[in-house]
Amino acid sequence: MKKSIIFFSIDRLGDYIIRSNLIYQISKNYDNKEIICSNLNFKLIQSQKFFNKISVFDLKNKYINKLYLLKKYIFKKYDTVIVLDGKTISYLLIFLISAKNKYTFIYKKNGILNFFLFNIFKLILNISNIKYQVLNSREIIEKGYLDNYPRKYNYLQKYYSFNSDNIYYLNKSKLNIFSKFTDNYILFHLDEKFNDISDIKTSFEDSLKIFKKKINKKVFLTSYNNKNEYYNNLKLNKVCFKSINYDMLNDNDILIIENIPISDFQNMIENSHYNISCHSGYFVHTSLALNKRTIDIINKKDEKWLSSWVFKPNNYKIIYKSGIRNSINVNIILNNIQNEINKT
Repeated sequence: MKKSIIFFSIDRLGDYIIRSNLIYQISKNYDNKEIICSNLNFKLIQSQKFFNKISVFDLKNKYINKLYLLKKYIFKKYDTVIVLDGKTISYLLIFLISAKNKYTFIYKKNGILNFFLFNIFKLILNISNIKYQVLNSREIIEKGYLDNYPRKYNYLQKYYSFNSDNIYYLNKSKLNIFSKFTDNYILFHLDEKFNDISDIKTSFEDSLKIFKKKINKKVFLTSYNNKNEYYNNLKLNKVCFKSINYDMLNDNDILIIENIPISDFQNMIENSHYNISCHSGYFVHTSLALNKRTIDIINKKDEKWLSSWVFKPNNYKIIYKSGIRNSINVNIILNNIQNEINKT
């Protein structure tokens, strides 16, 4: 058994989740498993108990943290280093850390200068005996050169003795109050990505009430530190998760639940009838990981890019909030969601 490995995943929750099973399977080959993550995905990673050590890179203090990481990890020894996040500091450290095995992922970007720099970087990686896989950047994907990141990450399988199409690894969620309402509610997660729906600021609440009348389920909505105008305009009942009780959930047909902890959030997603968001990364991928019916509300122009993050999307449906040239109002979006739900 090899001794030690360090992963770099200084990015968001959704980024980590689509690599989570890969990281878990690879980690089984090592005694000491370490990861450098961000303040955004730390709580989820902390809940996955197979890591021996977790270091947090605070994205709000990038320069200080870069100096700290350089000082802490320069010339440290590991058996294996895997850089997953495409961050400059992570690329730098893969050269400075001493390790027999080094793997990374590099982004191919648009433009002549980027093409030149990309090929120089590949040459340096080859000279340094660092194995790599190429990922297309967003601008290249949107030009029609499609990619799928979960499938590309799984290229590391050939260096390890496992074969799995599963891209997600989640610990079992703890039972909580939502377990008493299994399959009895539709769950929406609200964030800033609802802002570009044409009439969201004025018509969302009335449209939600119409939507509720057409389905035989409760409607629960979650949000975290949401300061957006459309959200502030909602006069629906809003309650902090800490104040939630059974009667409150039972008595309200529409309820907004604020600032739910990540472990309880997973259980809420797991017990819903349908999970709906404007491609909130953690929410979408946790729902898919749990094999739940999932609806992504997206702009048509973003479809190629967002499809690069979803692998074998069973139970995954797309509803458009805009076409190529036209916007779609919130009542039509919710009506389209209702029609999709009624098919099941």
